Amino acid sequence: MCIYERVAMMGIGVAAMIGLVAPNNPLVRWIALAAWGASAYKGLMLAMQHVDYQFNPSPFATCDLFVTFPSWAPLNQWVPWMFEAYGDCAKIVWQFLGLSMPQWLVVIFAGNLVALAFIVIAQFFGGKRKNPIQ
Repeated sequence: MCIYERVAMMGIGVAAMIGLVAPNNPLVRWIALAAWGASAYKGLMLAMQHVDYQFNPSPFATCDLFVTFPSWAPLNQWVPWMFEAYGDCAKIVWQFLGLSMPQWLVVIFAGNLVALAFIVIAQFFGGKRKNPIQ
């Protein structure tokens, strides 16, 4: 579970890099926004499921024992220290300000979706601004 949450977080970073390539190009900008939204949404769904595993442990609802990545991107083989599955998803091993890591990820991914909503709305209402340097 946490492995896929890491991939979703990396997806947000990749979306940011796509947007940095050509932010003035509307096609590139919308592709970056779509990638950002998809990664944040998937990450939020995974994090909420992970929180459910932690607070409602069940022997029938468990994490995958082995991660499954596509054959063209076997991240668990390329970077095993980051993407190799180990441990129990229901176990809380880290807390900060009373929240576990999956709970913080819910906050982070939800915050990303709120920020995305504001930015998408701004795409329709933003006008051309004059450059103050010129």
